[in-house]
Amino acid sequence: MSSTAPQDFGYPLVLEDFMPVIQPPTANSPSHCAVCHAVVNQSKKCSGCKNIIYCSKSCQTANWAQHKTLCKAYTNASRPTTQHRRAVLFAAEQARARFIWLRYGSDGTPLDMTAWFPDMAQGDDNDVRTVAFHSRFLPYWIQLSFDGNTSGTRSLDSNAAIQCAFRGPVVAVAYDAEEGLGKPALDADTRLLGPVLDYARLRAEYAGPVFVEQPQERYTEEDWARIRDEAAANQGHI
Repeated sequence: MSSTAPQDFGYPLVLEDFMPVIQPPTANSPSHCAVCHAVVNQSKKCSGCKNIIYCSKSCQTANWAQHKTLCKAYTNASRPTTQHRRAVLFAAEQARARFIWLRYGSDGTPLDMTAWFPDMAQGDDNDVRTVAFHSRFLPYWIQLSFDGNTSGTRSLDSNAAIQCAFRGPVVAVAYDAEEGLGKPALDADTRLLGPVLDYARLRAEYAGPVFVEQPQERYTEEDWARIRDEAAANQGHI
């Protein structure tokens, strides 16, 4: 299905503004299983990419159909230049995600992002919109770039590679949680895929409040009203 409607995912809320949350991991934190998120004290990495980690054979088997999309490509990737960083492309015309390379300036600006949005006019950077989140189980932020189509002049196909939550291509990049957008992105790895697909599924199926911290609960209107009331009451006691 295609549409010319603009796309806007707004600004996710910060759950920590409403309740205590577990702080996100750092590079020195224990690793988590990519499927059940159990802490893995002794690393059990995929024997192919040696990047993604599981706690058991059953979790690895359950994740294989998804993980194999990027597993082999991760080990075969060759960086074009020192300015390039690995990202993940979800192309609307393809069923699965794939790795790509983006070129960055020293100030952290992506220099060729619009090349992955072929329906845009050349240099039309203003219509590349972003939404970001932080997985509770990964030591980096994830930013998704998509076609905002603010003028409504482009007909964008529903993107099955990313749960049909977006129309047109989507590019996923990873950023250091402390340095943020002021430096070039990190290299995206195979661990990014699962959280991105989970986030896209949330966006496709759920109309309630969406938070930076992911994964999250799917709150009912009553739950969300109660959480806001409790947060306001707690603020009043500070």
